[in-house]
Amino acid sequence: MKLKTYFLTFILVVAFACCEDENNDTAGTGIIDFKISEISEVENATNSLTLNIGIDNYNHSGGSVDVSISGAIYGADYETSTGNSSFTLEISENTLVSGFSIIPIDNNILDGNKTLTITLSNAVGALELGENITFNYHIIDNEEPIISILNFQNTVYEIQENDANTTMINVDFDLPTTDGGTIDVTSSGDAVFGTDFAIDGQTSSNFTITVPAGATSTSFDISPIDNADFAANKSVIFTLLSVDGGLSLGALVETEVTVINDDASPSKLIDFNTGNVISINEDAGMLTVTFDLSGVTIDDATVELTATGTATSGSDYTFDGSSTNPYTFTVLAGSSTATLEIPITDDTDIESDETVTLELTNATGGLEVGVNNTQYIFTITDNDFMPFNYVETFETASDLAGIGYEILFATQNLPTSRLLKYNNNAGKYSDVDDVNADSDSGIVIFYKNDFDGNGVIDNMLVSPIMGVTGDVTVSFDVAFEQTSTFNNADVKFYYSETYNGSETWTASDWIEMGSETALLMEGEGFGIGDYKRKEMSINPTASFYVAVRVNQTIDDTYWKTQWRFDNIKVLN
Repeated sequence: MKLKTYFLTFILVVAFACCEDENNDTAGTGIIDFKISEISEVENATNSLTLNIGIDNYNHSGGSVDVSISGAIYGADYETSTGNSSFTLEISENTLVSGFSIIPIDNNILDGNKTLTITLSNAVGALELGENITFNYHIIDNEEPIISILNFQNTVYEIQENDANTTMINVDFDLPTTDGGTIDVTSSGDAVFGTDFAIDGQTSSNFTITVPAGATSTSFDISPIDNADFAANKSVIFTLLSVDGGLSLGALVETEVTVINDDASPSKLIDFNTGNVISINEDAGMLTVTFDLSGVTIDDATVELTATGTATSGSDYTFDGSSTNPYTFTVLAGSSTATLEIPITDDTDIESDETVTLELTNATGGLEVGVNNTQYIFTITDNDFMPFNYVETFETASDLAGIGYEILFATQNLPTSRLLKYNNNAGKYSDVDDVNADSDSGIVIFYKNDFDGNGVIDNMLVSPIMGVTGDVTVSFDVAFEQTSTFNNADVKFYYSETYNGSETWTASDWIEMGSETALLMEGEGFGIGDYKRKEMSINPTASFYVAVRVNQTIDDTYWKTQWRFDNIKVLN
């Protein structure tokens, strides 16, 4: 038994010695390469990533390998644990893995994704390069692209026809554009490309501007073309029509460039004075139209005016008493200005405002029609009052829909049968002429909680549309039939210029004119069944509806409500 124990011990010692000798063998060669080919990391990663290089054989005496990194900027896009983008990596004997760490740098700049190519070379010592000696490390940019909003810097430019310099038309960006893009520019107006103006580098007045990435603005240069022809000032309107890439159009996408004529007229010119009034009341009596002359007339000259527009010559106005159209008047010799009297007819017709367009169509006797202000437009404002008198007494119309009335439900959750409706009840309503006298028909709403329980009453009666604007008085006759002890309904009166007759309640459509409650009316001395003529003033700018709304939450305290309305009036 003891012999067997000694023999086993000998075997273990020998085995251990052999194993130790094998592990410390450094006579071999290690094949060194990457075991994977690529990896990706987000630019704002907070931890570094260790890149391992594998050696296929443990039995080697070590050595070194050169590592080089290309594809991005060291110190700006990434850093390594070795402090450089090219370095020599020392590999100890009997190791199977070596490596270094790398981390991207978050530069807060949208500069796109980057790919680093890491290459192994020049293995020395007991090492040889394997097959996979390159590795791709992708840095994913975490910034969003910036879309720049474009606007013309100025909306108006003026350039002299004989200006030898170019004028820069600037387009501003609100932010530097990340990706750049293109801008399509179109033009319109009476200035002619190639005759009145030119654009540097362009063969047409419709063109495309290419914007590089990172740009904060762009521009194009326009230059006038000088000629010897006398003509009116000419204008070209440039429009930023469309963009692509990292660009977006703002609000100021048009700019107007006016080329100012510098050539003298061979004759004296007549134009309308720009200070002439553009509107005159029908009862003003006389309109004096002033003309500018470019010089003093030598001889008597004649000028022809042609009139158009919605106003009629002879009935709405005359030319110094004449209804002739075209009309000719004389500018005396020695004149530096001219005037024409236009009497305005004050009639009694109720009509819309009317316009008159006067055009200088001909001139003789040393005068010529000008080029810049040859048309003058003025408006004759009607002064005749158009009365509007809407009154609904409900005495002859029991069908509310038949006379143009609608019911809207706002927040009501009680049955829709509990609503404002027509009612005939002898002596319960007010007289149209005397609010303290009686009539028999009107509008009523009545509810108590033993009908359908507690809940919300909230509906409104809407009138037909009222075709009147300006200062308007609206009135409703209103009375409560239950005291404020039980009846705390909120009664509001509205008008709306935007409601479209859809029978749908939209709060933003309605403007409150006034309100009432039973408690307020009791405080003013009104009792049950006493009518108050509620008058309200408004100033609508378009046709409108009027409405009354009754809203009460029915509960065990305020458990019933009853209101009557009559004699809806809309007057100007």
